[in-house]
Amino acid sequence: MLNGSRLWDDLLTHAGFGDKAAGSAGDRATADWIAGELSKAGYQLETVPVPVPTFRARRCELIGQGRSLEVYPQPVVFPTSDHGVEGRLAMVHSLSDAPGAAGCIAVILLPYGRHAAIWTSAVGPLLEAVAKAGALAAIVLPFGPTGEIVGLNSYADRPFVSLPVAIGRPLDLSGYAAMASAGQPVSLYLNGEMDEGDSPTLVARMSRGDRWIVMSTPRSGFFTCSVERGTGTAGFLEIARWLPEAFPEHSLFLMNSGAHELRFAGTHAALDLAPPPDKTDVWAHLGAGLASRARTEIRGGRILEVADLNRICMVTPPLHEAARAAFAGLPGLDDPQPVLSEAGELSTIVAKGYEKAFACLGVNWSCHTRLDLPAEVSRSLLEPVIEAHRRLIELSVRSR
Repeated sequence: MLNGSRLWDDLLTHAGFGDKAAGSAGDRATADWIAGELSKAGYQLETVPVPVPTFRARRCELIGQGRSLEVYPQPVVFPTSDHGVEGRLAMVHSLSDAPGAAGCIAVILLPYGRHAAIWTSAVGPLLEAVAKAGALAAIVLPFGPTGEIVGLNSYADRPFVSLPVAIGRPLDLSGYAAMASAGQPVSLYLNGEMDEGDSPTLVARMSRGDRWIVMSTPRSGFFTCSVERGTGTAGFLEIARWLPEAFPEHSLFLMNSGAHELRFAGTHAALDLAPPPDKTDVWAHLGAGLASRARTEIRGGRILEVADLNRICMVTPPLHEAARAAFAGLPGLDDPQPVLSEAGELSTIVAKGYEKAFACLGVNWSCHTRLDLPAEVSRSLLEPVIEAHRRLIELSVRSR
């Protein structure tokens, strides 16, 4: 039913646009490409502007004791002055350590995990605690499987706390420890220009019958995001091409939302444009990390040709049995679960009253890091997952 070669080609095209932070050149180029593909498939396009704060970095580093450590400015960025922020480092492992960050640059060491958002992890309370204690700035070390910088989803309209916040590489822990042990002032630089950009939400319609099928996927994300965003984008486009012929009597509404990493701002901006719940037969949301290659972690580890199990299929109750049938044989997705709050956009969609809705999402090994590249997934892992989405849409509509 689906064209696997085209599906994979779309994932590689998506990767070619590079970093896709909300409002960036890569985000806008990706939006233009998706709009073109939907237009070629016969949809009528509407663009909903989604204003977002952007940051053009000039200098982002921590300097001290003859060392320079790269840091990543956490959106929404609270920049330092060109002279940076100077202070001693205070290592923060838990809330009980927060008072010791007063007058210092806090280094927050997160417990090992696959981190993705500030408000759903331990870092939110820790950032609030060091800010309340009077820290000058904060650097988060998100320990996880890669040891690399991990971008964290946050608010769209303001910094999470009112002080400069950066993300560091956990692999650089020895450098942070040496600076902190020396007890001497160091300097944090988050220099650059703040501006207002646009991470538009694309709305595509094909008006035919009285009943609607709705499909959505987010577009923006951290770095290249080939698994996180590319898998959903490629699947979204392939299913978008299939829907018009498969359901000639249905009207179609598609949403490709911007500003995902800024608390799903692009979805909120366009959600009221969707057809009413009582006219909608199914809402299929293609979430993050639909398929990725698993990895072992023994002596450096190796990448495997089997799927990473760290993924979930969430469904509303009327779709539970159909989802179990559609995703059978796909580990991690084959046991449908209730909709989780704030796990992607689905809970926001369901709160609007859509009774038949589903979304799959995963937090892959390289999620939100620079390592999230096409080599982290394969056509053989992606194709059956997108086919299962197609199957569930079909089962949902046919069962009305």
